[in-house]
Amino acid sequence: LLVLVISGSMGEPATANAPETKLDLAQQAAIDSLDQFADADDVGLRVFSNGLGPDQTRNWLDEVPIEPIGTNREQMRNAIRGLFPTNGTPLYDTISASFQELVDTYDPTRINAVVLLTDGRNEDGDKSDDRAQLNALLTQLETQSQGESATPVRLFTIAYGEDADLTVLKQLADATNGAAYNASDPKSIAKVFTAVISNF
Repeated sequence: LLVLVISGSMGEPATANAPETKLDLAQQAAIDSLDQFADADDVGLRVFSNGLGPDQTRNWLDEVPIEPIGTNREQMRNAIRGLFPTNGTPLYDTISASFQELVDTYDPTRINAVVLLTDGRNEDGDKSDDRAQLNALLTQLETQSQGESATPVRLFTIAYGEDADLTVLKQLADATNGAAYNASDPKSIAKVFTAVISNF
């Protein structure tokens, strides 16, 4: 499951005075990375921000369901091209729900993973409760990913731009035996996407 942030800050210039926004570069990198998947690989696209959906109450939307990419590759490309920046970054809520969905639909014959790109820090609810939310999420990820009855879903995180919290994203990825990637320089995002997808 490919999960991309579409927060308002993604509409900022990728670098000082650059004609491209951060979202522009991320979109192109994500589209290019789709060619690395084999037709039989199951891939879906989820986006996240505050106030999504027709009722503007959702934190994420599934743009393309998880299906063999040989049948939905062009749909994925078109969906990624159509993204635009919106509101905030409900990071922990989105990771929790996305991870749990893959646990619930776990396929032992495949690599089951969430690949999440964010350019910001968590903006779920009350900031004074941020540490408690993080600890609860880490517990969820560790409990599901490790131990004798574990469901080995892995989380791969991409810290995109200078405002993303690489330390926290690494903690979250490590809890699932996944990996965190540093794309603090937005111009590196194409190389980073290639590195992430090479895991599959």
